Amino acid sequence: MPTVIIEGPQLNLENKKELVQQLTPIVAYVYDWKVEDVIIIIRENTNENVARGGILLSERNGRASGQS
Repeated sequence: MPTVIIEGPQLNLENKKELVQQLTPIVAYVYDWKVEDVIIIIRENTNENVARGGILLSERNGRASGQS
């Protein structure tokens, strides 16, 4: 059965519900499986556990996401 793993920043419960409700039917359609058989795993990462450009996100001190 299709399993989708999403890694990203933390989401509130309402956003998680919306994400899985919208993603599940797409995955089921593409794989030609029933929506009941689609598994989605959300792995949330805090800013202390993610770095971009060698700098932890928690240490970026409000830098804009497009800045170097």
